[in-house]
Formats: sequence, structure tokens, C-alpha cells
Amino acid sequence: MKTLREDLRALAEQAPVVDLAARAVLRARRRRAARLAVSVAAAVCVIGGGGAVLLREARPAPPIVLTPPTATALELPAEGVAPVEQFYRPMCRDDASACPWRLVTRDGATYELADGPQNGPVEATADGRRIAYYSPGRHAIVVRDLAGGQVWTSPLKQDAEDFAAEYALRLSPGGLRFVVAGAGVPRLVDVERGTATPLPKGSWPVSVADGTGPVVLASAKEDTTSLRVLGRDPVTVPEHTYDFSALAPDGRTIARVGTTLDRNREPMVQRDGTIVVFDVTGGKERRVRPSGLAEGLRPAKLGGWTSPQEVTMLAYPDDDPRAVARVYAVDVTSGRATELFALRGDGQSSVPGLVR
Repeated sequence: MKTLREDLRALAEQAPVVDLAARAVLRARRRRAARLAVSVAAAVCVIGGGGAVLLREARPAPPIVLTPPTATALELPAEGVAPVEQFYRPMCRDDASACPWRLVTRDGATYELADGPQNGPVEATADGRRIAYYSPGRHAIVVRDLAGGQVWTSPLKQDAEDFAAEYALRLSPGGLRFVVAGAGVPRLVDVERGTATPLPKGSWPVSVADGTGPVVLASAKEDTTSLRVLGRDPVTVPEHTYDFSALAPDGRTIARVGTTLDRNREPMVQRDGTIVVFDVTGGKERRVRPSGLAEGLRPAKLGGWTSPQEVTMLAYPDDDPRAVARVYAVDVTSGRATELFALRGDGQSSVPGLVR
């Protein structure tokens, strides 16, 4: 029988960056036009606290046709680019460096992030107007304003090897404050102030706000997790997990993907299809089962809050290769889920704002 640690690691690896099976990708392409007729402006999730909201502006849009993986996408212009919907990276069977990340904008354009990382962080802000990624040429994270063309470079110099294993880049809503974690000690970086502040070793970033707003970190042990808002006492979550949402606008509420543990079962840890909502200052937990999800999908990752009651969620196919991963907004009081968009791409897909 597998150990609990092995089960926890397997569960954690299921969907941090989404790799869709070929059958699911082909199915997604055939049905994409119908699925994306809804408003997709909510593609980018909020990850900061304190009053931030997810934008769900309606826009008339023709069906978006993906650039085939064999075609050459346009290189990302220096300025004048619409907000990001999501990132994807085509499958690369031979040479990973030949397949850089691509970004899809809300006006349907597809661009190639030519100066981005072969492997490493790629994220966008809540409104999709700024992106952040590791630049091998600058040996640092850069933040780039898509419309205006401004570029900010992190004062923290890093080697590409820092992102060879697990890593995270968690942006504030404005993008100029972020937490980066990889090899070594995680850092809270403020590119406007030019600072890079060390954070507790072994902690994993959950969310970060602009200015001097709250920063949330997690640290998991065998069967518990310590969740900490910097400046406050930590709270203990009675399971090993990193699948949290961002901190809600009220500065107290957070959610996580529900799991069950049975030491006589294999795997011992399994996602149970619920979202667990709780208060980081203490209090009882409550479980909500999202309703209205497409068949074969189960809650996998959470993101920012569209309102005090509604959180964004990635629903991922656990076992059904025909199912296509989708992003929803879920009301944590009623459980009602509203589909925002389906994931796209031919290999890896990244939804900005999801905590992963």
C-alpha cells in the first residue's frame, strides 16, 4: 500500500498546471465555439484581498479560433495588446525550447511570449492588463503592461535553475507586488519600492494584496496545514493541502478544495467534490457542494473572489478523458456554479489568478 505522503503528493500533482489529454483537447476544439459564446472577460481571477473583484464585463465576440500548434503565432507586440484571457503552451515532444508560452487575449488574438521562460512562472493580474514572467535574459521576474508597454524588473536576481522544480508566482491585483517561491527562501517583492523581503522558509504563497495589504502563506505537514496571514496568528487546517482560494475581500474568509482521508483506501486521499469555507480568525468550517458542473468534472483549484460570496474555481476531469477542464464562479452560500470558460491549448494551460 502507498504511504500517506505518496498519496498527498500524487493528489497535489494532479492539476497545478493543466495538461490535457489529446482526446480532451480535440473534443474541446470541436465544441469551443459554443462554449465560449458566454462572457469570457472573467478569465483572470483575483488573487488579492481587500475589496478586489473579478471583472465580468460582457462583450460581443465572434467564436475564437485557436492558432494550430503547427502554425507560428505572432510575437507579442511591445504595446497595444488587449487584456489576457489565459495562457497555453503547445505540446513539445522533442524540444521544449521550441514551444514557448502563448497568451490568448480577450479580443481573440494569440501571441507568443518569445522572451518568456522555457520553464518557469507565467501569470497575469486580475484585470488581465499586466503579465509577469521569468526573463532568462534579465535573470529576474519582469512585469509588463500590455497596453502601455511599460516594463518593471524585479530587484531579485534569480537563476533559471530556481524554477527547475516546484515554484509559484503570486501577483497582487496591480502586479507590482508579488510573492515568488522556488529554490531557496520565498520572497515578497515590491518592484516599485525595489525591495525583496524574505518570507518564512518552507511557506507557500496563497495570495498577496497591493500596497501593504495582507499576504497569505501556507505550510503543510503530514496531515495538517498551517495557514497564516502575515501579522496574525496562524490557523491549523486539519488536512494536508495547498488547494486554497485567495483571501476574500472581507480579509477573513478563505476556501479550500475538500478532500477525504481513508488509510484503508488507495489512494488514501481523494478530492470529495466539495468546497470548504472557513474563517482565518477562527470559527467553524462549512462544506458546499457546487452544483451545475459539467459531467465528469470535480473541483480542483480555487482562485479569487468575484464578490463576498462567489469564488472562482477550476473544475478538472478526474477520470473521464472526454471531459474538458473549465473555470466557474461558485456561490459559496448556495453552491450554484456559473461557467466562465473552458480551457484551451494543446499541452499546458494556465489560468491567471488560480492558486496553484
